[in-house]
Amino acid sequence: MGAGKIIAIIGGIVGILSIALYHVLPEFFCLWRLDAGVLTKAWIGGFGFIDGEQGGSGLDPEYTEEILLLIIAILIVAGGALAIIGGIAENKLIGILGGVAMLAGSITFIVGALIEFGYFEDMADGIAFFGGEGLLFGSSGGVDWGIWIGLYMALAGGALGLIGGAIIE
Repeated sequence: MGAGKIIAIIGGIVGILSIALYHVLPEFFCLWRLDAGVLTKAWIGGFGFIDGEQGGSGLDPEYTEEILLLIIAILIVAGGALAIIGGIAENKLIGILGGVAMLAGSITFIVGALIEFGYFEDMADGIAFFGGEGLLFGSSGGVDWGIWIGLYMALAGGALGLIGGAIIE
């Protein structure tokens, strides 16, 4: 059993878990979060779900944000599955494709945050109110926001899938 095979499989598992674990513990395994104490809490995760509280009521995404998050989650989960299949079948191309798909989903999420697509436009206004400037990371006056554990897991899974796929013999 080669190292590339094991690395690709581990990368695929980490990528799939980055999306799946959001549904178990959203405040920890989300892709992005805003925590303003009792005022506002928002967690953005995979498959189009946005969970949180704002004055005691949930935050509902628009249709376009749900589609973007769905595409991101599908890229990450499908990439994880491809990395696992590539590792099991010892197929270099499928392993690399899986890693690239997971990285593409993660990068799409980051680009969406940077250009303030849809839901992030509203979040940018709120963060500016708290004294913050960037959506990717920040903290001001007891308010914290930024990319979170789920996105780091997806990036790590993509990198492992890509590396594992590349070194499969």
